[in-house]
Amino acid sequence: MSESKRLRIGSMMTFYVAQGLPLGLFLTAVAAWLASNQMPPAAIASLVATAYLPWSFKFIGAALMDRYAYLPMGRRRAWLIGSQAVILIGLTVAAIAAPGPQDLGLITVLGVLIFSGGAIQDVAVDGLAVDILPDEEQGTASAFMFGGQALGMAIGGAMGGYLLQHYGAAIAFAAFLPFNAGFLLLALVLRERPGEKLLPWTKGRASAEALSAHGLPWLRILAITFRSMIKRDSLVLLAASVLGRAVGGAFTAFWPVFATTQANFSTSSYSGMVATVGLLVSISCMGVGSLLVGKIGPRRATVITYAGYAVMSLVFLLSPEVAMIGTVFVLLSIGREATDILTSISSNPLRMRLSDKRVGATQFTIYNSLSNLPVALGASLYAWIYGASGLAWLMVILIAMTVLSCVIFAMLRIGEVADTPASNEDDLIPVIN
Repeated sequence: MSESKRLRIGSMMTFYVAQGLPLGLFLTAVAAWLASNQMPPAAIASLVATAYLPWSFKFIGAALMDRYAYLPMGRRRAWLIGSQAVILIGLTVAAIAAPGPQDLGLITVLGVLIFSGGAIQDVAVDGLAVDILPDEEQGTASAFMFGGQALGMAIGGAMGGYLLQHYGAAIAFAAFLPFNAGFLLLALVLRERPGEKLLPWTKGRASAEALSAHGLPWLRILAITFRSMIKRDSLVLLAASVLGRAVGGAFTAFWPVFATTQANFSTSSYSGMVATVGLLVSISCMGVGSLLVGKIGPRRATVITYAGYAVMSLVFLLSPEVAMIGTVFVLLSIGREATDILTSISSNPLRMRLSDKRVGATQFTIYNSLSNLPVALGASLYAWIYGASGLAWLMVILIAMTVLSCVIFAMLRIGEVADTPASNEDDLIPVIN
């Protein structure tokens, strides 16, 4: 991978598709399947929350990954192989067990198992990206990674929902096995750097890069991570991300409610619309995101893409009756999906570049975890403001939060097309082309 740009970006995109498939399968298809079979909403919410726990605590796996690795096969690849094997085992057990809608306990256990594999794989790929991507490729790789995940989620949701409804759980879960077997095969045949072992029993040795970056003691890992996280640009990034991601979380909770109560979408028509929009937008955003970040740099791209939330809020503020029109709401849904993906694509290179390569998996995962927590905060903010003050005040507050987020993102000293590095290596200001 270190020798081929196409292999680096193509494989990272593929592994993000791989983690998106089970996310779409469980969070969209299985949840809708249970709801259509009259399972209580509280039980479905509990299933989703429990199954998603491995993603909430993936920083633990990241720290283990930075501390332990089989270096002759690369810093991340053994973890990547293991994570794909866990997903494959989980899907195989699910296909054999063929749980029905009433088997919530079994479905939850299977979800935790499969999501554990997905969370470990996510950390492994992110750590690999920090380790191996040159600065000038981070924007392009980010576009294909997050576009791939959105594509996988759209396919997983649409395919899983259709198969669950028409053929049952056994066929639905079994249909995903060939995909994940292919992903496992890809992990088995890749090498991170020349001269490394393909498998434990084949010839090869650890690369100099892997040896120099690995083997730090726990306290050293924690110290490096902490020092890097409290740097000026790191704190600026986190502050801006909290505000922007909270706005995205508010829209996540607001969207299905507005669709079904105001825009006259049924549950099935809304789910189908979301899957179709997600599929088309994810493919488009790979090219658009790569071009945008490459031309103007990730900092400016992040500011511009987050501003999309303010534009949508303005539409709902000024013309809510227009937003209720079916065609207009579909266009707004396209804009929202594109904004969600493009903000991730644009800001991801910033997190990559701020992550110290010695603890890349740990620090990058902490950035992502701290960026995901405000999503729940935003959903709660929506429920509180909308219930107390109505749509207009909600949109005014979301516009204010978005503008403040963009202003703070603009204060970053990284992410320009060209930067001048500082003379002190410990305080080096990163450069992203």
